[in-house]
Amino acid sequence: MDQNKLLFFIAIPLLILAISSFTINSYSQSIDSETSLLSEKRTFIFVQTFLENSDGKIITYLTSDKFTDIHTETLNYILDSEVNEKDPIVTINDQKFQIIKRAKKILYEKDNVIASTILAINIDGKLETAARFAHDGYPILEGETVRSIWTFIRPVS
Repeated sequence: MDQNKLLFFIAIPLLILAISSFTINSYSQSIDSETSLLSEKRTFIFVQTFLENSDGKIITYLTSDKFTDIHTETLNYILDSEVNEKDPIVTINDQKFQIIKRAKKILYEKDNVIASTILAINIDGKLETAARFAHDGYPILEGETVRSIWTFIRPVS
């Protein structure tokens, strides 16, 4: 019986330590405040990607705010050319942010595999990538559609 009590008193602290080690450094708990994501210096990007079959039913849904590549100059070029008076400006902690939301849709005419979601623009005949979200990928069949909804929140003065 004494061994069981000793084991119990050793196992419980070890279990608590193990659980806390997984949560202490988690991404959601490492954010100081709501404005940490909304910096005065950078644009926050969030993308939702839907793969729809030819009947319009959703087959795959991906979402991310973490990107493998962001090219700030190209991104600002796109946002500056896309912005209009319908894009709202909100104030959070005395800082103004503009919300720009755009949807892009591509119909595939042949089978393919997509391994990333990319926002790009053609500048002077050259395709320039602004943001890229790499993922495991998904197969696409002829007639299926990929729809991406991009949300940008950028500081304004």
